[in-house]
Amino acid sequence: MRDITLRAAPSFQANWRRFRRGLPAFVKGVLRRKAESWIPSREATVYKQWRAARLHERASVYKDQLQPGLLSVLTPVWNGSPVRYLKTLAELLIAQNSSGACEWIVLDNGCTNPALLGCLRELANYRWIRIERSSLNVGITRGLRRCLETASGRYVLPVDADDYLYPDALRVITSWINRTNYPPLLYTDEDKISGSKFVQPYLKPDWDPVLLLNSAYIAHLGIVDRAKALELGAYSDQNTEGSPDWDLFVRFLIAGYRAVHIPEILYGWRVHAHSTADDAAIKPYIQSSQRAVLQRFLDARPDSLKFKVEHSPLLAGAAHWRFVRDGREQKPIETVVISTRGKNDHPRALFPLADRLAQKDGLVHFVSDAIQVDDSGWISEANALFELHPDTVMVGGRVRNRAGIITEAGQIFGVGGVCCSPNAGRSVLDPGYFTQIWKQRSVSAVSVQFAVVKAVFLKSLLQQLPSNVSLPFLGAWAGAYALRTGQRVIYSPYLSGVSDFIWHALIDSAEVQLFECSNRDIIPDLRYYSKSLSLSTPFALREDPAAAIPESNCSKLSGKP
Repeated sequence: MRDITLRAAPSFQANWRRFRRGLPAFVKGVLRRKAESWIPSREATVYKQWRAARLHERASVYKDQLQPGLLSVLTPVWNGSPVRYLKTLAELLIAQNSSGACEWIVLDNGCTNPALLGCLRELANYRWIRIERSSLNVGITRGLRRCLETASGRYVLPVDADDYLYPDALRVITSWINRTNYPPLLYTDEDKISGSKFVQPYLKPDWDPVLLLNSAYIAHLGIVDRAKALELGAYSDQNTEGSPDWDLFVRFLIAGYRAVHIPEILYGWRVHAHSTADDAAIKPYIQSSQRAVLQRFLDARPDSLKFKVEHSPLLAGAAHWRFVRDGREQKPIETVVISTRGKNDHPRALFPLADRLAQKDGLVHFVSDAIQVDDSGWISEANALFELHPDTVMVGGRVRNRAGIITEAGQIFGVGGVCCSPNAGRSVLDPGYFTQIWKQRSVSAVSVQFAVVKAVFLKSLLQQLPSNVSLPFLGAWAGAYALRTGQRVIYSPYLSGVSDFIWHALIDSAEVQLFECSNRDIIPDLRYYSKSLSLSTPFALREDPAAAIPESNCSKLSGKP
């Protein structure tokens, strides 16, 4: 299968950002919006072809009829909402809702613009479009709350007045709600619209509470059970004015709900002079809103005083956050050094250590003798992740060589090999696909070059390993066992180190083949890597995401079948 190369953060874009950094805000905005026209982009061209093919395929995949009372679209409108974009959104909704089965709640949020008011009067002619009016602009959060309280559908879909809802979005959403038995929360993939071009598709991982606490990746488009949203106090905190949807999702997370991923692009986030798709700094209250969202998550915990919300050191001063744990009451931990110069014992030799630490609820720290760790803060980081996400059994970090090239940043089964890091080969300054290198997130596995594992999990793992398993490849076996036992492995960029040693030199190809054949039912692992992305070229588009993934050609091996 031929794959279409498409990267969200190519080196050109990084250079382009550096060039813009010192320019006045107005000039920077113009450059952002015009760059696609001035500088031809092959990526936009190949995405255009891929997108057209997928839209054609969806017509035969999703045939569910819209159901009366199921969906309510929510859209607050204010004077800053460009009329032409609102009209486009209206045309899209009218075309796909000819039966009037869905309703559209539009809030006139203190509008005085004559053209905008005229558009709203036209929309009021449709019986399924309900225009609510507020004499004053009550803001984003209160506006959404009023729409939520007015809606009657079982699910609500917050859609900004300047954004784009794909022509088949309501039908695809209806189909997924039916086939997944009416879950409390769903979300879709998205792209951006720059001028008339659709660009930067975000093909998202499945539900990942770790990534959710690093970014509101499930926004655009979120589909929410209305009754549960009201019960959880959705859109009731003005301190989250700049991040109302993220606050909503975190409320669902705190309540113990999981979201269902609809792996289809149904939402276009429009880039224009007044949108956060163009520049998050357009809303100066974004940072305080995001901090308030994350503080809500901490405040819901009985041990909240252990943690605080701080700016990430990877992007100091920007809207990029992390939870920092204090040094109190940390779990006992012991280190296992993996030799790059001599023979390592079989992992089972670690059983007495794992057994002893398991009785103390302790941790085992794996580290290569060739790695230079950046700082000692990784100990608190690992403890924090184990406590914030109790199903986590292993945490691993980022490794770069002295040339500044990443060699390890979390692994995905089946991508770029049997068990590899799809971000290997990027510059350490490259944030990666939608900045995922700079964010804590769930992965298939992590390398034992620099990792921490719960002793009780390690003890259980060692009892079921095949006889011909090596210590350097233990991270892959641990990831597979975690997947099978319903537990989590996390990558964190805050466990960071430098090593020029080529780690794969320690791993025998026969063991890799044994691992592949022993775990062919879980390779590839598409929980945290979109099925629409290439397995052979990381983060490139698959030409045909609906095609079956070929089975591995495993020979008969001794060991675990």
